[in-house]
Amino acid sequence: MTGLGVPVLIVDITVGVFAAVVLLLVGKYVETRLPYVVWWTLGTSALAVRSALAVALLSGGPSGPIFLAHNFLLLAAAGCFLTGSVARDPNAPGNIVLGAVGYGGLLIATAVFIVFQHGELSAARVIAGLAAALAFVLAGRGYFQAEGAADDRAIHLIFAALVAIGVNLAVWPFLPRTAGATGVSELVGGVCIAAFGAGILLRSLERQRALEVMSSISAALHRARHVSEMLAYVLRATGEMVQSHSGWVFLERASGYEIAATYGHPGPLNSDRPAALAGPCRCLDLLRAGELPVRGAIVECDRFAGAGVTVRHASVPLPSAGGTGILNLVLPAGRLFTQRELSVVSAIGAQVSLAMDKARLLDELRDKEADRTALIRRLLSAEEDERKRLARELHDEAGQSLAGLMLELEAARLDTARGTPVTEDTLLRLRRLAARTVEAVRGLIYDLRPAVLDDLGLVPALRWYTQTQIASRGLPVHLIERLGAERLDPTLETGLFRITQEALWNAVKHAAATRVEVEVFRRDDRLVLRVTDDGRGLAASAAGPPADARGWQAADPGGRVGVGLGGMVERAAALGGTVRVTSLPEGGTEVLAEFPVSGARRGQTA
Repeated sequence: MTGLGVPVLIVDITVGVFAAVVLLLVGKYVETRLPYVVWWTLGTSALAVRSALAVALLSGGPSGPIFLAHNFLLLAAAGCFLTGSVARDPNAPGNIVLGAVGYGGLLIATAVFIVFQHGELSAARVIAGLAAALAFVLAGRGYFQAEGAADDRAIHLIFAALVAIGVNLAVWPFLPRTAGATGVSELVGGVCIAAFGAGILLRSLERQRALEVMSSISAALHRARHVSEMLAYVLRATGEMVQSHSGWVFLERASGYEIAATYGHPGPLNSDRPAALAGPCRCLDLLRAGELPVRGAIVECDRFAGAGVTVRHASVPLPSAGGTGILNLVLPAGRLFTQRELSVVSAIGAQVSLAMDKARLLDELRDKEADRTALIRRLLSAEEDERKRLARELHDEAGQSLAGLMLELEAARLDTARGTPVTEDTLLRLRRLAARTVEAVRGLIYDLRPAVLDDLGLVPALRWYTQTQIASRGLPVHLIERLGAERLDPTLETGLFRITQEALWNAVKHAAATRVEVEVFRRDDRLVLRVTDDGRGLAASAAGPPADARGWQAADPGGRVGVGLGGMVERAAALGGTVRVTSLPEGGTEVLAEFPVSGARRGQTA
């Protein structure tokens, strides 16, 4: 037994290494719940038991039951590893063929071993070792194909360990059945399984790093304020995660698809990057035709045909409400891309699409806030202008009239005190002066808010306004109303009146119109106001406000300047409605305002 001390110790250490790897695989299964880990765990357990039986073989010789169990455990372990590797990704190219060949060899070896199990170098032992070796080599190849030929140390280490186990098993049947040879074979097997365990551990660490990268990408998507900044970071982080060293992103613009971000560059692009990325591309053709799958695809890029090289890239669409895009990650030569990796990149692409929509909405919100701020400033300026106009008119008209009236009254008092009677001419002059003052004040009141709007409603107020303020300035107005005997909500009536007022004064001041038509009516559950003129028109489109809408201002007879289309839009939005300004094909401008009719109050006469 003293001569067996070192080999037995080596085998015991090997059994401990196998047990440690089994525990590592159990922990990995608890973490991932992946079926292939179960098969690898069973295979490693079978190898551990086989190594333990080697101690019995060293101690008591190749007894029949132990020898039979030793070889059957070898075949079972090989079958478990082959099953786990093939099950890693059954759809990987060639994995089905690898599995069929490996299982066929194991079945043949099992049948032969059952029949022939005698002799130190028996055919059964040789066939069992060679079949197991083939199964381990095929398991390594299957795992490598399932993971892809990535620049990943863990994948290479696991692949090399499985192949080394196969080579060791191929040599094992031809070794002399001595304690030393058995110890060396078991030691090599222990080193190989330790390398396999190290690869598993390293793979777990890299997966943890990938999760951290995904987390950082998610944080970047929520943190980034600009689309270009977000795309640049996501492209680089995703490329590093899947071992792609270059890529770019196309986004749809008004002029077509443009480069929004780049990361590294393949060799053929280094000389002239912008020109190389400009123009048509097969991935863009697939995207435009709707033939690029949502989960992405591997595309052979035709941009490099002139350089005489073949470049393949993973292309993932980036659907967005603001325009579609595509994310391309170039695959190094010989690099395979698994469906799992493509799914991960596709999931990142979906998050990028949502983030782009969010960024677009934030940009629109910022633009709206800027417009609202500018509008508030114009409103404040208009209010101050209105106050200045009222102060000026009160001073120039009502103030002077009242001052004149007071002077006339003081003169009449002095005449009366001196005994001079007040004449009828003096009283008539005082009456005319008072009437002029009252008229001036009444005009100011009507400019601020016509009493007819509160007393009689929208239609009479529009009729009064178009006749006294617009038609009197030489612009005929045709008023068409189909509201019936009803009053609207006072806030809605005020909004409609002010929008009509601004539209009419723009027709008077800016459109050089000769005729205006104002129409108010119901359409289903909407209240519609339409103001059309035959003037010069605006730079408008049917899709929305005119390009020069910000400069379209409203004015009133007193010279005050309103806030134009911006004020009309804001006023309508506050009431749940919309305003659209379009240029008519035959010339002129149409202002169309629509409001929900819920604010109407039925049963009141106009």
